[in-house]
Amino acid sequence: MEFTQNGDRLISQHHPLHNGLRFLIIVILVLGIFFRFANLEKKVYWIDEGYTSLRVSGYTEYELIKELGEGKINEIKTLEKYQHLNAEKNVFDTVKGLALEEAQLAPLYFVAVRFWVQLFGDSIAVTRSLSAVFSLLALPCMYWLCLELFESSLTAWLAVAIIAVSPFQVVYAQEARPYSLFVLLILLSSAVLLRAMRLKTNISWAIYATTLAVAMYSHLLFAMVAIGHGIYVVIVEKFRINKTVIGYFLATITGLLIFSPWVIVFIKNFNYASDKTSWLSLRRPLLELIKSWILNISTQFFDVGFYWKLPRPYLISTLPVIFLILIMVGYSYYLLLRKTEMRVWLFVITLTCMTVVFFLPADLIKGGIRSINTRYMIPCYLGMQISIAFLFTQLIIRVKLQKLWRVALVFLLSMGIISSSLYLSADTWWNKSGSLLNNSIARTVNSASNPLIITDLAGYSVLNIGNLLGMSHQIEPQAKLLIMSPKNIEFSGNFDPILLYNISQDLQKQIREFNQYKIEIIYGQDQEILLWKIVK
Repeated sequence: MEFTQNGDRLISQHHPLHNGLRFLIIVILVLGIFFRFANLEKKVYWIDEGYTSLRVSGYTEYELIKELGEGKINEIKTLEKYQHLNAEKNVFDTVKGLALEEAQLAPLYFVAVRFWVQLFGDSIAVTRSLSAVFSLLALPCMYWLCLELFESSLTAWLAVAIIAVSPFQVVYAQEARPYSLFVLLILLSSAVLLRAMRLKTNISWAIYATTLAVAMYSHLLFAMVAIGHGIYVVIVEKFRINKTVIGYFLATITGLLIFSPWVIVFIKNFNYASDKTSWLSLRRPLLELIKSWILNISTQFFDVGFYWKLPRPYLISTLPVIFLILIMVGYSYYLLLRKTEMRVWLFVITLTCMTVVFFLPADLIKGGIRSINTRYMIPCYLGMQISIAFLFTQLIIRVKLQKLWRVALVFLLSMGIISSSLYLSADTWWNKSGSLLNNSIARTVNSASNPLIITDLAGYSVLNIGNLLGMSHQIEPQAKLLIMSPKNIEFSGNFDPILLYNISQDLQKQIREFNQYKIEIIYGQDQEILLWKIVK
């Protein structure tokens, strides 16, 4: 593409799409849409999604715990109140609950879901469907970004095809959390930035300021993307204070001023937010971190679910595919640096590296698992997928081995299709960690005529609260719920069975020491027991 004299629009000068490639992309787009909206209600409604519905309902965790009360037997349907819309609460209560208890979560997504379920109902499928819509809208944004960046519609279409069937994108398109909105606004704001740098008009910078503010209200980690944008602008403009740099900084300051109310909320409630994210500081051996980094990269293109649970022959058979993906990603960056000008490769590098620069050293030096949580590394993975799209653009337009590289592209996209198909047919996946046994536990509870579920809120109570909220969508009304402490272990009533859900060691000890009761293990996960049965 080239600029017109007034710089207000682009004229395309690129390789036309081959008929076969055009047909392939159409098929991929159709499949991408199908994968995002099929079986939305099938997967387990896990911890974080239970909290999403809690926020959307307008109630707080404090109100939930207060009503359930320690030592009081409640109907399981009591939890439904905290998972559905009601006349007592409104959208301001949704924002208030986030501000008080989870200020690390920006409010835009939760407000959007609140309005969405008011229109279409608050079933699991409807609640998740907004994420699918955001993920679908990300496809044209990816096209626009790559068109601005590479000036090639072929690269843009390939990038769209790659994320359309990327198993990683499909997984988070079906989760009632803000990650697909995060993807959408990263791509949109980046395209708007490049357009503003090209046009250099006040209106274009005003649009960037708006998208920056909206993106910050969608996810606090967008701050890292914004920092990457700043580094990119300053370097591309060769550290000169010119019209572009001034426009960028004015737009950024405006966007941050719009976002400043939530910054104040976050600072004021930092201790609560820190408690909610304390699990990120868990230490892991270096070898486990490296293994997770490798698997997370491959998951962008190839995902078989619980990789570590595969039988050994299948595990070994996937290693060549993962190895090829790593080589492909590495070579794509090499080719990007060699074949493109600085304004192109620098943008992809900053998008890829900002979260890596922040999280990886922190995990290595201080300890933690930030860098292995895929949802926090979304900007990095988008950079990789853009780089791969450029790689295949270069390969399939070559005269030599052109057919071979087209076959390789089909193979890459086929891996995404197969992976997404496996995901759709499963009732849980690796992103539901902490809730993998919820379906089994719900079936056990539902098979009993008069069950009592006992739990406590010792330690990191988010796990138990989130899982109970999620399971409330599956557990039949006959079940009862009791939250208790080791101070009182008398169980009144003729309940059968009495089930202990993820209770603390202190409560386990008290029950075992009470001669009237014995504990029988039912379900465990990752060497941790989640469900016991009381035997008198």
